[in-house]
Amino acid sequence: MLRTGILSQVLDAVPSLRVVVLSPLVKDSSFVREFSHPRISFEDLPPHRPVGREARLIALMQACYLESGVTSSVKIRREEALAKGIVRWLPAKRLLAKTFAPSLARPESRYDLIDRLVSHPDAERLFDQHRPVMVVTSNPGLIFPEVPLLRTARRRGIKSMAIDPSWDNFTNKLLPVRRTDRLIVWNTIMKDQAVALHGYQPDELLLAGTPQWDSYFRDGVLTSREEFCARIGANPAAKLVTLTTSPQELYGYFQPVIEQLARACEQGRWPHEVQLLVRVHPRDAIEQYAGFANRPGVIIEKPFKATNVRSGDGMTVDITADATRHLANTMHHSDVVVQVSSTIAIEASIFDTPVVNIAFDGDTTLPFARSALRYTQFTHWRNISETGAVREATTPEQMLQMVGRYLDEPGLDREGRRRVVLEQCQFLDGKAAERVGAFVIDEMVQAIGRAEQR
Repeated sequence: MLRTGILSQVLDAVPSLRVVVLSPLVKDSSFVREFSHPRISFEDLPPHRPVGREARLIALMQACYLESGVTSSVKIRREEALAKGIVRWLPAKRLLAKTFAPSLARPESRYDLIDRLVSHPDAERLFDQHRPVMVVTSNPGLIFPEVPLLRTARRRGIKSMAIDPSWDNFTNKLLPVRRTDRLIVWNTIMKDQAVALHGYQPDELLLAGTPQWDSYFRDGVLTSREEFCARIGANPAAKLVTLTTSPQELYGYFQPVIEQLARACEQGRWPHEVQLLVRVHPRDAIEQYAGFANRPGVIIEKPFKATNVRSGDGMTVDITADATRHLANTMHHSDVVVQVSSTIAIEASIFDTPVVNIAFDGDTTLPFARSALRYTQFTHWRNISETGAVREATTPEQMLQMVGRYLDEPGLDREGRRRVVLEQCQFLDGKAAERVGAFVIDEMVQAIGRAEQR
């Protein structure tokens, strides 16, 4: 988010402003150098794990949320968590909460009691030291290290704003999002979800588009096919099928999928020369795919800057501007993208690249609550699949057939892809970050004015 230009926009607009950047990445000297500025200071953002009173109250609130079954995703996540033993005694916890702390069950007040009863000394010291008039976070309370900041701001009456970075936070998590004074979202779909499911008022929500994808809509981000293929070691004359992986805990069967795709390329399954690019997810281990490294026609890459610092969402890579440009070119120059119910489907659609969605479990069949098939029923994914933008493969053979169909007919399902882009991105002008910056500036100026009046 910082690399979208929001930070410099805010600093330029408010000359008296000082900004404190809190992040685990401040332990990476190159990160600090990149964002160094006379009016910026850096503080570490330590890990946070709810324990004691906080954990017990969150468990009661979570039980109310999961038992409500407000979306198909929440129902599925509940079954997953029960099967894994992550949650227990949900009906009893919900009854206890509704009897003795009913605010935990209401969307507009879920976190109020926890915020009143739980404090964080480290965050209190930071607030005493820097005396902020406003807190801006990269997530509405689902990244635990940011929770003490939002909670301390609430306890002190300091304005808070969150920039939601993801399309599934409102419908697909084991915990509901927190309410902040202002929440910036991508699109109308997310705005409606925040109001209907999480107690937000319409005037508390701001539509901006997707800042991290701004460059996708601007000139100059794309290179020639020859240059891109030279970078990854591919043949520009051959078709390119790209498989994007997911973290192993979400889908652990990419090895047989790669084998099936690689064998199809080798055996001439399709009437084209085809090569396979395996793009490894930031939270997936490239070592998992070492056995394919020397396979002819198969390219394995994890194109991110490695770091020894673990970020708040668990990644040990830094997603640089160069990595974003590389992903844009990967989506543009791929002839077909194969993935498992991820935002890659939206990014491929931006470049009008056909998408095949994996909805099977390698060479085996799993119960629904553990199967890739469950992802097709997630609320956020159905907003994609119901447009007709993607093809769902429930068997390996279907996957190969669908890849072949798209290689032959690249314009197939184009109207669905256009609809996905319009609905999910909302703004196609490459100025989402400018809108976010303007929203932050407006709230910041008001917050400064109130602080000066006090």
